[in-house]
Amino acid sequence: MIIQQQINNLLENQLISWPLAVKNYEALKHIRIKEFDFGAYSIKVQFNPARAISTLARLDTKTLETRPCFLCVSNRPKEQEFVVFKDKYDILVNPFPICDKHFTIASKKHEPQGIKGHLDDMLDLAEAMPDYIILYNGPRAGASAPDHFHFQAGNVDFFHHPVDCFQEGLIDKRVFVSKNKSIIENSFDALYSELQTTDEEPMMNLFCQYKPEGWAFTVYPRKQHRPKQYFAEGLDQLMVSPGVIDMTGTLIVAREEDFEKITKADIEDIFKQVS
Repeated sequence: MIIQQQINNLLENQLISWPLAVKNYEALKHIRIKEFDFGAYSIKVQFNPARAISTLARLDTKTLETRPCFLCVSNRPKEQEFVVFKDKYDILVNPFPICDKHFTIASKKHEPQGIKGHLDDMLDLAEAMPDYIILYNGPRAGASAPDHFHFQAGNVDFFHHPVDCFQEGLIDKRVFVSKNKSIIENSFDALYSELQTTDEEPMMNLFCQYKPEGWAFTVYPRKQHRPKQYFAEGLDQLMVSPGVIDMTGTLIVAREEDFEKITKADIEDIFKQVS
């Protein structure tokens, strides 16, 4: 709980001292949302132009090798402060937020995105921050910095469905709940092996929340990163690039034209391609 209070204080201070964060968190109060009913659950579409930097990011090897890593301490904005966790991570206010309280938790080392060797830290973060959900984008499943290991955290009350609920027929997910950390780790390792078909990490998004009944650990297996609509041209194009938060049922669009024209059928098609 000490870490949780520290990061809440960090956000409060950054929303005074960092103009970029002030601007984009204020803009959250005015974002447009529309909601589509899928029976037992709904999908929200959020028009959030500040997220264009992530949604439209080029993630090819050449681009990653030539751009400065924005999560390395030497390349961060001078205004960006942080809280240290376990002497391994810097917890940073995300200046391009989706949630009311949105943090990036960056490894102090410049190391590639990959959950192996970091799962225990994800569980510890969730336990230390019970008012938040800890999020992980796989390197081929929404990570905007696949070259630098990081988690994200978002306030629990942002999510309009519990992330461990089921969304039958649209989004595939697997959920493990236990007060025993080893059970979560062993269950995830078994699923990881089941999903892995190459030497690369299986495509997935992960969520971890600490509840009274223990850790609720949710895995969203993925088939692909971006749907065909992202690469289409003309009227068929929808610049939608689902990441970890999108998979919970809040689909982020950075262009107003996409927000205006997206339909329930588009949403169904997008999730059936990526989930």
